[in-house]
Amino acid sequence: MDKHLTDFYNIMYRRCSVRSYKATPVPPDVLDRLIETLRRAPSAANRQPWRFYVIKNDLRPKFNEVLYKPCFHNVPVLIAAEAVPETAWVRNEDKHNYAWVDVSIALTDMVNAATAEGLGTCWIASFDVNLAKKLLGLPDSAQLVTLMAVGYPEKELVAHDKVRKSLQEIITIL
Repeated sequence: MDKHLTDFYNIMYRRCSVRSYKATPVPPDVLDRLIETLRRAPSAANRQPWRFYVIKNDLRPKFNEVLYKPCFHNVPVLIAAEAVPETAWVRNEDKHNYAWVDVSIALTDMVNAATAEGLGTCWIASFDVNLAKKLLGLPDSAQLVTLMAVGYPEKELVAHDKVRKSLQEIITIL
């Protein structure tokens, strides 16, 4: 197997949701590469229906009030992801709006890039959305999809088997 493929699959198998972080800051050049990954992510019809808010420095400790789980209180960076449905591509047949899908694709690319950088991440869906909007200065109508924890994990990321459904349960080959 090609080395690039081996590297790719190693990243995919090491990725996991991290819930214990070192207080070590994420270096600016590393954070810049992650942000660029968000910017370059694909989206339906290249609409890019998103806004990302990198929460660090003085604002970061204030977000501990937003987080329901204290395991994220010392993560150095949070990224808030906002879907902007009015700018998204919409499928004609069923009027499905792709904003949340596109945000998820961008974040997945960033999560994999973070893993390649030796960082841990975790999608945080359970948080005080209204307080987060207030701290970010967003209107009530804003659609915050998630917060993403980003930082150095307490334990090294290693490839491990994860509990997954069998192929027969999830794949149909026609």
